[in-house]
Amino acid sequence: MRSVLVAAVVLASPTVAQARPASRGLVAEGGLGVTSVIGPGQPYAKPGPTLNLRVGYDLWSWLSLGLQVAASSHQATPPPPPEGEWFQLYRAGADARVGVRADRFAFFAEGDLGGAYISTNVLGKVGVTDPGESLSLQLQAGGGIEYQIENRHYAFGVAGDWWLMPQFDALTGVDVRLYLRYTAD
Repeated sequence: MRSVLVAAVVLASPTVAQARPASRGLVAEGGLGVTSVIGPGQPYAKPGPTLNLRVGYDLWSWLSLGLQVAASSHQATPPPPPEGEWFQLYRAGADARVGVRADRFAFFAEGDLGGAYISTNVLGKVGVTDPGESLSLQLQAGGGIEYQIENRHYAFGVAGDWWLMPQFDALTGVDVRLYLRYTAD
């Protein structure tokens, strides 16, 4: 009887959950989302699907450095002609991510410096691109939140970024993505 009573007390007593440490090391991240041109260029491009890939290294639990590439496809909407044209934006750059963890959640801010390529001159008619211009510097800033699942190597999250392409008549936009992240020890 005494052992049953001891077992009942042990099982009923409150326990402190141990924090699950996140993995650190090499990072691979893939995301799907939507990119939209904003500002003066907005009337000439519809929002389009985006694919984002990122590789990097978590130096500490609060700092990650990496390389990021993104591709988005947009229907061009300048005054006709032409009609029914599409263009793609390809972006790549080096990024830094600063974050803080709160148990299973992580909140972060990120920034990126790189380049952008536009696939066609369809926006040249409205002055977004100049004749023969297809490359631009790209600046990007944003943030997000991720949730670490039971396996500490995996997390999924949502992130949003604002970007600027100065050579494309200061074309600006935003993208929002859902992503899956893998971190190795």
